[in-house]
Amino acid sequence: MRRRAYRWTTRQLTRLVFGEYRALADIGMTGMPNASRVWFLVAGFMARLAFLRVVRCEWINFQRIPKGAVIIASNHVSSADPAMMASAMYPRSPRYMAKVELFQKEPVIGYLFALSGAFPVRRGAGDRLAIREAERLLGEGAAVGMFPEGHRSDTGAMIQAHSGTALLALRSQAPVVAVGITGSERMRAGWRALFARTRVRMTASRPFVVQPAGRRITRDDIDRAHTTIMRAIAEQLPPAYRGVYAHLVDDVDQRTDSEPNATETPTPQEPGA
Repeated sequence: MRRRAYRWTTRQLTRLVFGEYRALADIGMTGMPNASRVWFLVAGFMARLAFLRVVRCEWINFQRIPKGAVIIASNHVSSADPAMMASAMYPRSPRYMAKVELFQKEPVIGYLFALSGAFPVRRGAGDRLAIREAERLLGEGAAVGMFPEGHRSDTGAMIQAHSGTALLALRSQAPVVAVGITGSERMRAGWRALFARTRVRMTASRPFVVQPAGRRITRDDIDRAHTTIMRAIAEQLPPAYRGVYAHLVDDVDQRTDSEPNATETPTPQEPGA
């Protein structure tokens, strides 16, 4: 009875106030709301205040994030990462991919996620609908947040990532900003992390664009773009967090030290360069 009342209430609220989010309706999840700017400004302000005063977040080089369409690609070590990233960009509201299970199994949380601008992705399934929705949002000038690894790292070190972010960057030609997150793994301690004043550092790279070698995007293009993006993320992290991508940074360092006259590995190009 309570679930029916909840569903009726949220559907009426969606219909009368927010409007239905088409991307969720297309996968059979009707009655979910469009992102609300007012909701984000209120909730985002409270979250930013908490992260600054209680958790001690440090946001480095976030002024590098360009206006307009941009992909924010980051490592993933805590459930709090999307909220901390949104707080760092406040009052701008980034749109994040969130696992579809959040919308299906956690109706209250899922509703708030949709209200905050999240959209669903089926992890590990090559979700074309999620990629198309991300392309649509970028076409409207939004900032789209991506966690290429697709799952939180249990150890804090980077784990093997998926290529969806690289494909989106190639198809949209939107600039990419890589962000390295450290310290948020301690947020798993829950309220104890708040009392301990956990220190979290988020460092942003310069924006860059990945481009295909020819007119059509090939598997090699995706692999190269994937390597470029994951290297850029690893470069924003200390060695202990680089995990399976440590060799990408090590290879560049060794080539620079031992072969100063050799052609350098192509580095990400800033938009307009």
